[in-house]
Amino acid sequence: MPMEDPRSIDDVVAELRTIAAGDGAWGFGRAFTYVFDGPDLSPLTGEAMHLFAGSNGLDPTAFPSFLRFENDLVAFARSILNGDDQVVGSATSGGTESIILATKAARDALRATGVEGRLNVVLPITGHAAFHKAAAYLDLDVRTTAVDEGFRAIPAAVAAAIDERTALVVASAPSYTHGVVDPVAEVGRVARDAGRWFHVDACVGGMVLPFLDDAPVFDFSVDTVDSISMDLHKYGYTPKGASLILYRTAELRAHQYFATASWTGYPVANPTIQSTRSGAALAAAWAVVRHLGTAGYERLATESWQATRTLVEAIRSSDKVDLAADPDTPLCAVTSPDVFTHAQAMKERGWLVGVTPSFGPSPAHLHFTITAAHLPLADELARDLIETAPEAAAPILGDLDLSAIDPALIGTLLDSLDLDRDRALIDAAIDSLEPQARAAVISAFLQHLYR
Repeated sequence: MPMEDPRSIDDVVAELRTIAAGDGAWGFGRAFTYVFDGPDLSPLTGEAMHLFAGSNGLDPTAFPSFLRFENDLVAFARSILNGDDQVVGSATSGGTESIILATKAARDALRATGVEGRLNVVLPITGHAAFHKAAAYLDLDVRTTAVDEGFRAIPAAVAAAIDERTALVVASAPSYTHGVVDPVAEVGRVARDAGRWFHVDACVGGMVLPFLDDAPVFDFSVDTVDSISMDLHKYGYTPKGASLILYRTAELRAHQYFATASWTGYPVANPTIQSTRSGAALAAAWAVVRHLGTAGYERLATESWQATRTLVEAIRSSDKVDLAADPDTPLCAVTSPDVFTHAQAMKERGWLVGVTPSFGPSPAHLHFTITAAHLPLADELARDLIETAPEAAAPILGDLDLSAIDPALIGTLLDSLDLDRDRALIDAAIDSLEPQARAAVISAFLQHLYR
């Protein structure tokens, strides 16, 4: 229907519900990676978003709710991350923005010391792609380092990559791919010895690791940690658009800010990438954290971990599937003889499972982000995962060769395929490409989707 045609509010709401039904095809607890199913807090979050959708964080003096919500969330995060009262932070729209801001702060801090030329970020190959994005936006080089057999950072490899132009050293808690926590204290010592800014990416783990009794140490109790990124909309179970970036001191955070008065309008001073910011997601995040509190998060983290252990134990007892790494957190990378057709078979049983291509020592695998919602489904999930595992890899790679196709022609190819029926074929073909070609194909695919 043309958007120019006026419609009544009731008609538009009805249409919205129809559209939403298409997104909701996956039942509660049946999807991984894209959603974090937990307690049903929609009455609470819906009301919070409704009340504060019109507030604007551009000027928190005009909308003091922003200050209240953001300061309260930072204080909560500081308490669970063992930070003292010097730790400060900012609320952002997501992990990528938090990571970009930490990278900018580290870059500007090093430049302030007089270091010139092209700076770099030292990042284990398991570090999140958002650091590559930050480096691209901020004109930095990325120096990737090797990991051990358990996919954890190797401190000696990190040390070898650092030089006088290294702005940031990164460790993950955990790495998204395998759910393992880097040796934060050891990598931190390497960074401190070199006088470098040390960042811990806890976007996934920040709201679950503090509540697990056997979790590796990763937070501000490690005295070399300068900044931590953590998402509330993952294991904090808040609506999307809520993350935090925390700094050990206000002096470090100052490098994050942008300010200018060199134009004809009002002076601009922004703590984050965004200027105008709706209060909807921030208010909803505050409401959820206020409602659940520490005790609620302890319970949800325990349930997530119990579900993970059930899945892990079933995998270990099977000869049809395996773990790419032994996880420290409720994330699992699962291998099988053919993960591409395996994902399709799981989809037929009602599970939406992401497939991660191979890269370096990391094999192609099924990715599972386990939440509290999966505890009552854990036995069924484990059974279906094992029962649908293929006996051998299907001979499909030769049927579709993307390496010889100009990315500009990907749209034409996609129009000839059924993205649902041929998904395993497409994923396997993408996995066969070199990383640069793989990225070009995926980018072309997305450009084809958005008209």
